[in-house]
Amino acid sequence: MLVDIKVKERTEENILRDKKVYEPPRFMTIQECCEQLMEAGKNYEESAYDENTKCFGLARVGYSNQKIVSGPLSKFLTEDMGAPLHSFVICAQTLHSVEEEMYQHFSS
Repeated sequence: MLVDIKVKERTEENILRDKKVYEPPRFMTIQECCEQLMEAGKNYEESAYDENTKCFGLARVGYSNQKIVSGPLSKFLTEDMGAPLHSFVICAQTLHSVEEEMYQHFSS
């Protein structure tokens, strides 16, 4: 099942003028996500994740050009996942053996 959430956003100018003109859709990349996570993590002494936390990055799942990559969170600061749509998964501290096998399989 694919849930496609589209948010209609207006510029501040259009909101102030009460114009119903919406911006084109924008998607956050995995790189942007990781940059924000790393920045947010700096604000807490005890964070649920750090730069070495195991993660998965997925792009265009189900299409012929899909891309799945695993690695530490810091790896995704420079990983080019290509065009959207992107998904990002932060793993638990302890992985099931099957999860660990998939993590190793998609690690590059």
